[in-house]
Amino acid sequence: MVSQDQNIKNQSISPERRPITLKLSYIPDHVPHIADALDFVIEKLQFIPTEKFFLSEAPKNEPIHLRDSNGNLLTLIMQEIEYKPEFNYIIFHTNDCLRDYHKYTLAGVEFISRPEYTAAGLRVDFLGHKENRYTLLEERIYTDI
Repeated sequence: MVSQDQNIKNQSISPERRPITLKLSYIPDHVPHIADALDFVIEKLQFIPTEKFFLSEAPKNEPIHLRDSNGNLLTLIMQEIEYKPEFNYIIFHTNDCLRDYHKYTLAGVEFISRPEYTAAGLRVDFLGHKENRYTLLEERIYTDI
C-alpha cells in the first residue's frame, strides 16, 4: 500500500506561474533614462518579453503587461514622483530588499554600498548599463508607538 506522502511525491508538480510586478518611480528629469533602466533590470531578471513595447516621452501611469515565451506574465507599473533630495535615481520597488540584493548580486549587478535603513525604508543603490545609478527600495513605514 502506498502512503499518502509517497503518492504526493510521485505526482508531477507543475510550477506555478505567478505574475511578476515590476514597479518603478522616477522624477520627470529621469524620463530619458527609463528605457535603459528597464532593459537592464529585465535582462537581470532573465525575463525576455515576446512583445516589444515603446515608451513615449511621458510614460503613462497605466500598467504595461508583458508575457515571455514560457507564459510568465510581467506587469510593469511606472509612477512619476515629485523631486525629493533623498532620491536622485530611478527607484525600483521591492517587497524584500535583502532577497533582491542577494539575487541581483549573484546575477552580476554592481552595488555601490550595502543595504541601509533610511526614512523611506531599506534601500541600496546599484549601477546599470552605461554606469547609470538606480535605487532598490523596500518601502517601510516607521511609526512611534
